[in-house]
Amino acid sequence: MNTHRATSTQEAHPWRSVLRTFVAAAVGVALAWLVRVLGVDLTPLSESIINSITAAAWAVGTALVQWLLTRPWAQPFLEAIGLGTGVHTEARALAENVQRSHGDA
Repeated sequence: MNTHRATSTQEAHPWRSVLRTFVAAAVGVALAWLVRVLGVDLTPLSESIINSITAAAWAVGTALVQWLLTRPWAQPFLEAIGLGTGVHTEARALAENVQRSHGDA
């Protein structure tokens, strides 16, 4: 009987998952800062509208980076800098364990 189950990236690499979240949030903050400081002159707008635009830029930037972090074509680069999911190596190890357990039976 096969009792193996797939392990999520968050379970297998919790600190890597946290680090990826902070990277995405930092990019969002940087984008929001760029919008606020270097972007279009928003001086005539009220402060609350400026804050809303800045928050929207942060949300869009963070979501875009989170999406990019999940793309399969980005994984080789992310693995090289320590932010990869590692899922492909876990799947390979699971397959080897299953094959070994069937070979031993």
